[in-house]
Amino acid sequence: MATEEPDSPRTPNPRKRPGEGVRQLADILELPFLLVASIAVGGGVGYFLDARFHTAPVLTLVLGFLGFAGGMIQLVKRLSKDTNGGS
Repeated sequence: MATEEPDSPRTPNPRKRPGEGVRQLADILELPFLLVASIAVGGGVGYFLDARFHTAPVLTLVLGFLGFAGGMIQLVKRLSKDTNGGS
């Protein structure tokens, strides 16, 4: 029979997984960052290409818009995945 000694340290309890509400909150808080990051990356790449090729704000606007479009596509994919019950 295995018994613990009174002075031995207790083993820690295994970590619980976060609840469904916490996971949903984390997903919701992630969405604005997804959209802003895609616009920032597209606009930033466009800005550096504009500086390189001396094309004024043309590439910044075009790639910023493409970043916005890509961010919206990802946003819709994530939201439709959540509403369909997929994980």
